[in-house]
Order: sequence, then C-alpha cells, then structure tokens
Amino acid sequence: MKKTNSIIIYFLAAITLFSCTKNDTGIVVPTAIKISINKTTVVANGIDEITVTVKDQDSTDITSSSVIMVDGQPILGNAVFFDINKQGSHQIYANKYSILSDTLTVATTTPPTAKYTSKVLAEDFTAAWCGWCPRVDYKLNNFMLANNNLYTIRYHSNDALADRTVDSFMRATYGFSSVPKILVNRTGFMNENGDISNLADSTEFRSFYQRYAVTGLALNTSVAGNTLNVTTKIGFDVTIKDSLRLTVILVENNKIFAQNNFYNHNDSYPGNPFYNSGDTITNYTQNAVYKLSPTTVKGVIIPLANQVKDGEYTANFSLDITGLNTANLQVIAFLSFAEEQTRKGMLNVQWVNAGQNKNYD
Repeated sequence: MKKTNSIIIYFLAAITLFSCTKNDTGIVVPTAIKISINKTTVVANGIDEITVTVKDQDSTDITSSSVIMVDGQPILGNAVFFDINKQGSHQIYANKYSILSDTLTVATTTPPTAKYTSKVLAEDFTAAWCGWCPRVDYKLNNFMLANNNLYTIRYHSNDALADRTVDSFMRATYGFSSVPKILVNRTGFMNENGDISNLADSTEFRSFYQRYAVTGLALNTSVAGNTLNVTTKIGFDVTIKDSLRLTVILVENNKIFAQNNFYNHNDSYPGNPFYNSGDTITNYTQNAVYKLSPTTVKGVIIPLANQVKDGEYTANFSLDITGLNTANLQVIAFLSFAEEQTRKGMLNVQWVNAGQNKNYD
C-alpha cells in the first residue's frame, strides 16, 4: 500500500508542479481541496450510500489519497451510509495533509417498514480448562432467554471439543489470544463487564437489534439416515452491490463435559450460580458447540446477480451426522460482508433445530 501511495504522490507532483507546494519531506501538498457528492439524501438502511469525490485546486481527483470525515470521524473509502439509528443531518468534509475541504450537509430518509427482523449472533470463544468461562456461558444463556433474536455459537480452544483449524482461523482473523471472548455479529468484541451477577452489559446488543434488516434467511432441514439436508434461502429487500458470504454451521447441544470453575467458593461474587459446584464441574452441560460447517466458518461467496431487491438466493448442503443425536443438533446460517470492503460484519442470521424448518421472519 505504501508503494502505491508513493506512485500516486509522484504522479500528482508531475502534473501540478506550478500550483502545489511541497513540505519538508518532499511530499506534494495541495493548496486547496474541494468535495462533491452524488446526492444530498440517503435512505438510512445501512446500504444506500452517497459517493464522495475529492479534487485539488487543479481539479485532479485525489479521492483515494484523502480522508473523508463524517460528523468529525474518519471513514474507510468514500462511500457514506447510515444505519436506521443514525438518522438526521450529517456533515461531510475531506482532509489531506491537514488541508480541509468545504463542509457539505446531507440528510437521511426513513426506510420503509422492514420485511425481516434483525437477529444477532454472539460467537463465544471458550474452553473447558478456562475457569472464568462459565461466567460467559451463564450470561449468554440469560441474554438469550431475555431476547429470542439472539443466538450463540461456542468455539472451544485446546480441549476435546475444539476444532483446531477453526480455532486458529478465528484467532488469526479477529486478533485475539485469550478466552472467554464474545464476537458480536462479526463486527467487534463485546465489552463484557466481567461480573457473573451483573447482566447490565446485555445493552451491548441493543444497537444490533435496532439495525434495519435488508435481508432475511429461511432454513429447511431434513434427516435421511446419517445425512442432514439443509436448504438455505436468503431474501433481499434491497439491491446489494457489496460481495457477501453465506456461512452455515452445525452445532451440538447437551455435551456433558468437565469444566474448570474459578467461582467455586469464590466470595468475590456472592450468590454466583457455580459457588458450590466444585473447582471442576464434572457434569457441566456444553451447548451450541461448533461441530462442522459445509461452507467453512468464513463462508462462501454469493453471486452478485442474486443480490437484487425482492430476489432470493437458495443454496443446498448435505451434512454427515454419523454418530450424532439429531435431537441435539441445530443449524445456524448467517450472511456477512466479504473481507476487504468498507462495510463489515453480518447482515442477518437464522437458526433451526435439525429436521425442522424456519421461515423468513
């Protein structure tokens, strides 16, 4: 990236020699910059966007080497968009080498009533050897009881329930080393308060519940012998030009496994549910444990041609469930933005018990 930026800078220097200045480092600095936008209003659905263009005093396009500021905060790229909870008027300007452009004001419009419900996925990174991990299990279970639009997948690390390939990929992709950790909608880690008796941090999910659902998912599943057949359907309420990935994961419930417990006789947390459970809980129930994925946890790319308003994309998968109890299995499917794009994270998620169906909702 640094080499590319250098080439751009030297090229600009050649064509603006008589109207630009150089600082002490030899970098070409414009004397003035100006921004323009392709429209002044945008639907607050997280997808509709305004394109910002930045030019210097000679009308040379310098968008790619400028920083676009929206309401005083820098954004990635030059596409400006807002979620439904960010409605109102917003100010946009550009900055390059501390040279500021003029400021333009844009406004949002309210999207129509959503066809789908926004659901949230909490990916819990845990381990049987982790004595603090029962805290997060307990809290996530309570969070899900309080809101049926939340679901969790638990990835184990360095124990008999772990998939080492998946664990390594998730650690490298999202940059963490310790457990427990809670990744929310593949956007960022939950700022969990560390107190097993304090569930106030459930408010961390609020903004995700409030997002406008531009997509929905439906799941049809059936069991034939040792094969679980899964049909995943994705409905689009808007046209999406970003590259998207579909991930399908099978989880297993009711795994009885020994779990370390740092809350046994721990008076720092009075009334905690694991106080008299032993330093090792021998019959601890592990739920929503990652088992396998026909798409990999990264997901598979969806054809852009299918990502159109009122369109639907269907994908079929067959999962080998030999030796597994169907009654303990659930299928989770979610849609997320592919890597190396301005937009990050997930659009929506759906889950169903193996052998059952779940319609769009």
